[in-house]
Amino acid sequence: GGVGKPLTGGVFFADHPTPSLEFLLGGGCIFSDLSAHDVDYVRWALDDDVRSVYATGTSSRRELEEAGIQDNATMVMKFKKGAVVTLTMSRSSTYGYDQRCEIFGDRGLVSVGNDRAHNATLSDAAGTHGPKLAHSFPQRFERAFASELDAFADVLLEGREWPVTRRDCVQAMMVSDAARESCGTGIAVEIPDADDEDERKDEEGGGHGVVVEGAEEAAMHGIKRVA
Repeated sequence: GGVGKPLTGGVFFADHPTPSLEFLLGGGCIFSDLSAHDVDYVRWALDDDVRSVYATGTSSRRELEEAGIQDNATMVMKFKKGAVVTLTMSRSSTYGYDQRCEIFGDRGLVSVGNDRAHNATLSDAAGTHGPKLAHSFPQRFERAFASELDAFADVLLEGREWPVTRRDCVQAMMVSDAARESCGTGIAVEIPDADDEDERKDEEGGGHGVVVEGAEEAAMHGIKRVA
């Protein structure tokens, strides 16, 4: 695209409102629950797959630390064509739903900023005052949800091909699972290709065993990519 060959990228994702402690303790893995969405759209934007991922995280509360659950984490992904993308995530944004992305290439930079509650600003003697960020994901991705429904209707009514493949879903979840593993071991994890993994599972008699836990949720990852 206009930025030339992608070299580096950065994604920042801070969730709002902060989930309850009960939710986080009951299965709120930051890698499985948050990162898969961002991994998916970065793969789409770069038209490339992740070769390896290193991840680390921290827990803001003693209860989470004792349970081995991180509510803040960073992933460093090396893509097959050479780009390196950093994804930083947090469960505890106090100021709104904060999600930004930048991709830097050898000919330029493309960035995606935040949506805000409205477009009005006030300037006075105390300074310039702007609106808050969007409250949460229903507001931030309202148009994306509508586009997804339009695409779904096109598939049903006009026979169009669904733009998100099974491989897209599986590959994103494989990266998220590898990040969780890396966070536990402290070492980078290589990512197999989903198609190669399918062949290996077939040879072992496991069918399509590569569909990892949470793949049902992964099927919804097209929300942002369809928009």
